[in-house]
Amino acid sequence: MTAQAHAELPVILFVDDEENILSGIKRMLRSKRSLWTMEFVTSGAAALEFLKTRHVDVVVTDMRMPQMDGAELLAQVQALYPDTVRIVLSGYANREAVLRTIGPSHRYLAKPCREDVLVGTIESSLRLRASLASDQIKGSVSGLARLPTLPRVYERILQELASEIGSADTLAQVIEEDIATSAQLLKLTNSSYFGTARRVATVKQAVQFLGFENVRAVVLLAGVFEQFRVFQPRMEAAVELLSQRSLALGIFARTIYESLLAKDPGEAFSAGLLTHVGTLLLIANAPEKFTLAMAEVEKSGRPIEEVERSYFGASHAELGAYLLNLWGFNHEIVEAVAHHHLPSEAGDYRNDILIAVHVAQFLMRPDAQAGTAGKSREPLDIAYLEKFGLADRMPVWRERCAGLKEELANDGTNSIH
Repeated sequence: MTAQAHAELPVILFVDDEENILSGIKRMLRSKRSLWTMEFVTSGAAALEFLKTRHVDVVVTDMRMPQMDGAELLAQVQALYPDTVRIVLSGYANREAVLRTIGPSHRYLAKPCREDVLVGTIESSLRLRASLASDQIKGSVSGLARLPTLPRVYERILQELASEIGSADTLAQVIEEDIATSAQLLKLTNSSYFGTARRVATVKQAVQFLGFENVRAVVLLAGVFEQFRVFQPRMEAAVELLSQRSLALGIFARTIYESLLAKDPGEAFSAGLLTHVGTLLLIANAPEKFTLAMAEVEKSGRPIEEVERSYFGASHAELGAYLLNLWGFNHEIVEAVAHHHLPSEAGDYRNDILIAVHVAQFLMRPDAQAGTAGKSREPLDIAYLEKFGLADRMPVWRERCAGLKEELANDGTNSIH
């Protein structure tokens, strides 16, 4: 391989204070030497020095290291090199420490990590970053007159999550200062969707029940929806329907994700809740055009993403994923939003959050009856499920979501795509 070709390969920087761990990674990833340029350093300080002299596409770091831990390193990488993908690879399972990486890291992998999982994570992260950086999507975003800003309370929540002394108590205190957000959080926690055994009466109880990541998503979405109600008061009914649908999609995705015996189902709930934030962008910036586009979808039966691209240059999925990526959500959530209509576009890496959101959206549709997976206007991507041996789970998922569907039947939650 020529020096020029080598220079064009993605650069992956691995950081771990244990030399034997780095040696093991080198051996494990020997087959990727022709596809990636891999560099290895033993401290956060050395990683920052390397980044000053060389463009790096992906940083993969241990969490627990002397002087500068993984969370602190990635926080600096995020501030100085925001385009670099940031991945934690650690055996450190302390919950508070993991929470500190929610903002700075795109993904969190636990040691020991299989080769296919590590390789798949890096490859899918590179692929997602490249797709979100396309000129077409950037052009569509730059053409929007109104982009939502992060709610002030949300920024303070991120600060609490990054703090070494952050806790449910301090997080609740921050939220309680915002009356509207507190009310939204308590309303959600006490809704029939969660089936709580007793009424949740305080913000602290809501934080403990929902979990930090879900609280983060709820606060963000509440703030963004409120901004768009101000932008387009004439579209308030459509925004409210979309809000209902987003909540329902989050609950469906959470239910499906739990059945996969995966990690904390909170990430699936967050992804479902935020899946249609891109639709909000379209409603706020071009309500008349958005209405025309939805009418064409209903009349023609064409896929909604195809119609949106013809009207706006990008789909709601692409715009939403772009926004969530800017706001620092992990890549599995961003990928789930980007490809929730057609997961096969995400490649061969198995993303359980993407699976949960895609199946949830399919099962929420009124025409998603048994045997119609390939006939719905928004068909089930059965090939993606079959790739991971999950197609036979559909009857179980359908049954688990049946009760939820009855509760949602009169809420109008299927009228916005």
